[in-house]
Amino acid sequence: MATQTETGTIAAWKDDRGFGFIRTESNNKENDVFIHISSLNNMSRRPRIGDVIHYDITEENGKTKAVNAIIEGVEPFSDGGGGFGILTLLAVAVVSSAATVLVMNNLS
Repeated sequence: MATQTETGTIAAWKDDRGFGFIRTESNNKENDVFIHISSLNNMSRRPRIGDVIHYDITEENGKTKAVNAIIEGVEPFSDGGGGFGILTLLAVAVVSSAATVLVMNNLS
């Protein structure tokens, strides 16, 4: 995972609108950085007020915003590379159930 250059905390989050503001380490409201949900690629949950965020900064249309953000302590969704996905878990459950039925039938 790449290292983000900035750290702050979610000071405000409008979940219904998908954006909020990060309070920077300066702890000055005037320095808050805008963050959109699309900047939190692959996070397994949405941010909450008080979450520690690691992010990079970019400027767009003269405004500063956070990009490439991650929530500290929150695992990203698996990209299919080595983790157990829901389909794998479902397949294991089906095979296990079938094996249990076969064993139970052979015992009786």
